[in-house]
Amino acid sequence: MTPRYGCRQIVSATVEAIVITYALLVAGACLLTAALGRLRPPLLVLALVGVELVASVQAVLDLSRLARDGRPADLSTHVAYLLITVAALPVAAGSVQMDRGRWGTVGLAIGCIVVAAVSVRLHQTAPSG
Repeated sequence: MTPRYGCRQIVSATVEAIVITYALLVAGACLLTAALGRLRPPLLVLALVGVELVASVQAVLDLSRLARDGRPADLSTHVAYLLITVAALPVAAGSVQMDRGRWGTVGLAIGCIVVAAVSVRLHQTAPSG
């Protein structure tokens, strides 16, 4: 018997995949910019805003999934992952806002990698309703 997935589960899984893939692509762009020794271009900042927006959409969908499907096995860990997913990039950006050079860009890449990794853990701790 094959499992049946509802439309909400498919949308949620798609958004999670988008967050993970997009965050890793932007992290790669940050690392490439740093490796080339270039200043952080404004387009990269716009891409980081995009990562934060899709992470926020993921958070809203996850909160609705929690309300609909109930509690995960470890609610506090799941909520911590949810908060970290949304807060990692603003914290990274605030830490390196004055440094547009190589190391500031590497810091933003690390923030994107954290978003991707914690999004994977968020999916793994989600309720399976």
